[in-house]
Amino acid sequence: MKTFQLLFVLLVICISSTVALKCNRCVPGSVGGRCFNTVETCQRPDEVCASVIITFPKPSNFKRCIKESDAFILKSISSYHVFTCSTDRCN
Repeated sequence: MKTFQLLFVLLVICISSTVALKCNRCVPGSVGGRCFNTVETCQRPDEVCASVIITFPKPSNFKRCIKESDAFILKSISSYHVFTCSTDRCN
């Protein structure tokens, strides 16, 4: 029985390490600055890919992994247009 439990735990660890979400990452060095897409692997299971456009006070944007709860908060700000998704590189 203990062997089965150990195998199950190892299987869960292997599966969880291989299914980490990958998102496009583009964070400008300064507000309104340019950036280039790279790919990042989300570190937390509660993260989603996000693409955020900020319209005020100075237009800017970014793409990255973000906690779903943080994205929910950003969506409540009228000058932030937030798109989230949960498949690889969907942002």
